[in-house]
Amino acid sequence: MRKSDLHPSLQASCIPIPNRSGCYAVVPPPVPTSIDVPASHGLFVLARRELEALGEVIDRNKAFADLVFHMLNRREAVDSSQIEGTHTGFDGLLIHEIEAGTEDARPDQDADETLGYVRAFMFGSREVDRRGQAALDLDLIQSLHAKLLEGQDRVDPGRWRTIQNYIGMRLETARYIPPPAAEVPRLMGGMVELLQYEPDGVAEVSILMRAGIAHAQFEAIHPFLDGNGRTGRLLLPLMLKAAGAPPIHLATFLKVRQQEYYDTLWQAQTRLNWTPWMRLFLESVVASCRHTVQVFANLRDIQGRWQGILAEKGKRRHAAIWSVTNLLLGQPVVTVNAVAERLDVTFPAANDAIAELVDLDILRPANTQRRHRVFHAHEVVNALYTGLDAVLDDVARLTALEVGNEDDGGGGFRP
Repeated sequence: MRKSDLHPSLQASCIPIPNRSGCYAVVPPPVPTSIDVPASHGLFVLARRELEALGEVIDRNKAFADLVFHMLNRREAVDSSQIEGTHTGFDGLLIHEIEAGTEDARPDQDADETLGYVRAFMFGSREVDRRGQAALDLDLIQSLHAKLLEGQDRVDPGRWRTIQNYIGMRLETARYIPPPAAEVPRLMGGMVELLQYEPDGVAEVSILMRAGIAHAQFEAIHPFLDGNGRTGRLLLPLMLKAAGAPPIHLATFLKVRQQEYYDTLWQAQTRLNWTPWMRLFLESVVASCRHTVQVFANLRDIQGRWQGILAEKGKRRHAAIWSVTNLLLGQPVVTVNAVAERLDVTFPAANDAIAELVDLDILRPANTQRRHRVFHAHEVVNALYTGLDAVLDDVARLTALEVGNEDDGGGGFRP
């Protein structure tokens, strides 16, 4: 990264790296609470409407919502971790989570990191439930990082970095060099006002604006040795939750457009051009909301179809097989031991129920082992991933329409 790549104000504030000629660390300006994003008013309106529509679906399906978000949290953990180069898939994470702490557990660092993401989010979510927006402080961020990278002492989990880091293979050819370590505490302290934002009585800055800014600023600071991307993405649903909005996850949609994600953040970090990043962020919000509504509908359809099959087969309502199908809606990857434990039934009862569900093609074996067999409800897993590209393409078309309307002086999505 050349100094000439930077916005003039960043050229004035960047700091040369000692003993590295031509290398400069970028010092982000104070975090704004709001920015001007040309030709994006309608996209903000649309994103807010989609969040409200999803909130209404959640309110109508409160018991079902826990099952849906249980799975979406894990899909998020998989996709956010894969952005950083891990290889654990959705089935692999659920199997690892089931086996964690049992004699069946196998060493798997990738899966450990992915499961750490789940644990970090669950911790953060409990803190927000307990303390509200006040939970969004620097202690929480450090705790999220500590839980995410627990056991990886080489990267100082939960501690601000004390050395220079960079994005790239070598410092001399780095795509981006974050601020020197000595600047990290000050810059992170400056984020608290945004995280714990209070309206000033004049005009309230929307949570969508604040969350988008916070993510880009966090990644610009890069306060930890490792795990910055995942920690930054963890903050997004927690900020939404603290503001009373659905805690949607965005990594799945950012992963689909991963290079654009990197490029738009780079534009904000080095050129102070926020528009491309905010557009991608808002498009991902809209896509996530719409796809989550689809997941609710698809799981309802699956549940109804399964219940119809069991009724047609004359299965008694109190039989274990009914309870297993309900469990599968929130945990679509299971073992016999896991079913027996979760439902508090005997191993033979769980085994018989699973065998019947395999015969009905509701469950399919995920491996061919004689012992520790794993089964997955393929319809449920498919519902989590089917249609991702379609909703993103649809939102991109709407965005193109919005840009055209704004350029022509029209109203776009304005109410």
